[in-house]
Amino acid sequence: MQPEPFDITPLDLSALALPARRHDRLSAAVLARARVGSAPRSPLVELAGWARPMLAAAAMVAAVSVGSLVWYARTPATLSEPLTVADALRIPAPVDAWVVDDRAPAEADLLAHWEDR
Repeated sequence: MQPEPFDITPLDLSALALPARRHDRLSAAVLARARVGSAPRSPLVELAGWARPMLAAAAMVAAVSVGSLVWYARTPATLSEPLTVADALRIPAPVDAWVVDDRAPAEADLLAHWEDR
């Protein structure tokens, strides 16, 4: 079974009945935009085209870096010892003890912890 051929008649410029001079100008403009027939661009020219986007990305990285450094400088360093995982996760001390001792909490432990709240 043969596939149906594509109908490209809407792309035909002769149906527009353009004057020859206007048709030539339109064709030349399309070819100029597509850079058909021009010499291939060198890698240096291609990289130069990326200068503005790269500068924008570098400015964004610099802004985020400066912001994080300013935030870090404002944070008081009051801790004299490093945090443990339990401190970082804000696990209560009794629960931390149960995990470290690898034991399940007894009913008395649960009631004592519940009453502390």
